[in-house]
Amino acid sequence: MSQKPKLSVTGYRAIWGQDLNEQIAFEYARSFARMIADANKGKDKVKVLVGRDARHSGPNIFHAAEEALEKEHIEVTYAGILPTPSMLLLTKKLGFDGGIMITASHNPPEYNGVKFIMPDGMLTNEAQTAEIEKWRAALAGADKIPSLPPDSAEPASDNAEFRMIHAQEVLKHVDADLIRSKKFTVALDSINSGGGPFAQELLARLGCEVHGINQTPDGNFAHTPEPLEKNLTDTLAFMKSVTHDVGFVQDPDADRLVLVNERGEFILEELMVSLVIKSVLSRAKEEEHESATVVNLSTTRVCEDVAREYGARFYRTKVGEANVVQKMIEVGAHVGGEGSGGAIFPAVGYFRDSLSGMALVLDLLARDGRKISEIVASFPKYVMQKDKFDFQGDLSTVYAKLKEKFADAEINTLDGVRFDWADNSWVHIRPSNTEPIVRAFGEALDQNRINAIFEQVRLTLGA
Repeated sequence: MSQKPKLSVTGYRAIWGQDLNEQIAFEYARSFARMIADANKGKDKVKVLVGRDARHSGPNIFHAAEEALEKEHIEVTYAGILPTPSMLLLTKKLGFDGGIMITASHNPPEYNGVKFIMPDGMLTNEAQTAEIEKWRAALAGADKIPSLPPDSAEPASDNAEFRMIHAQEVLKHVDADLIRSKKFTVALDSINSGGGPFAQELLARLGCEVHGINQTPDGNFAHTPEPLEKNLTDTLAFMKSVTHDVGFVQDPDADRLVLVNERGEFILEELMVSLVIKSVLSRAKEEEHESATVVNLSTTRVCEDVAREYGARFYRTKVGEANVVQKMIEVGAHVGGEGSGGAIFPAVGYFRDSLSGMALVLDLLARDGRKISEIVASFPKYVMQKDKFDFQGDLSTVYAKLKEKFADAEINTLDGVRFDWADNSWVHIRPSNTEPIVRAFGEALDQNRINAIFEQVRLTLGA
């Protein structure tokens, strides 16, 4: 049984009509508003930007958030349907005092949620999240959303200017003229959500011919939203049917990106981040700049191999975008991300951004000259395995047993426990933050080796 949802650094998300409704959205939005207003005492006008992905429950949550913000005398600007990274970028670049993004990211369509954005264009950290919860507790029982007309419509929103701002910010950091000269043909699946118009704007400015699928931002998701190979049967069939140099697939709020090669074959989502890292670090080396990259403990070893190839400093963190970002800031990293398809390019912003990912992959293709399948084939070959196990016991006992079984491995206890062996195999075991399960990620040079490692993990967990 899943645990009750809670507010975290990535926001609050739940099934609409169950653990999320207008009242809950109103309470969280007003609590965020209180925090923002408190931080801007004495300011004549406090402004917050609000946007959403294309989920059908989005207008309901927008109206709840609008009521909450206006109750605190905060000016609301509605950004319409757009990507989460665009919201983060715009909040900072346009000088807003905060932002609210209405999205459930890659969750199924029955979910929705809210993410809270600070003036620096970053999601709330743990301390800020705790402050929002403090305000919500203080308002408990006394903070009721006013009745809304059943036919209340969203305000009109033409966010063409916002699309241009995001595209221009990305274009500053790639060789746009070189990309345009290649006249790339691109296949694009935006799952009928907010990423489509923004990706089309960027790709047009890069001179690409785009073969689009699922481009209408109406919230009618054409497949299961998480961009995994098993969910993209129709997308891959489409991409096999059209001639293209690379295929891009976004999730509903367009912070994650996965790739499809010129033959219509899915590229493991872990390798998207590896390609972006290669793009950034190879350019840094050409320009003789010192470089660094950061990924989490569960991300493919290929990222580490690429960093070593270009002489870059390499760091791993606990799982979670906020943890990766914090380390990137600390060490001055040029690029980073998480293996689920979330590349972070600080030159544009400290957030996962599918648009930056697209441009950096095209920049790499333009400078390298090889097909994307050939570049991927040049990476070291690992067999990756991901699994989850039901578990409600004492994990410290499990970790102790695994340390005995894997005594020949290097041990990292930063986040759960990770074991690394001299033969480049590894496994990372950690508890889920939202479910009574344990997640395991690992890689090895061959299937038998990773199978043997995972069998030991399974037996130790009693799964």
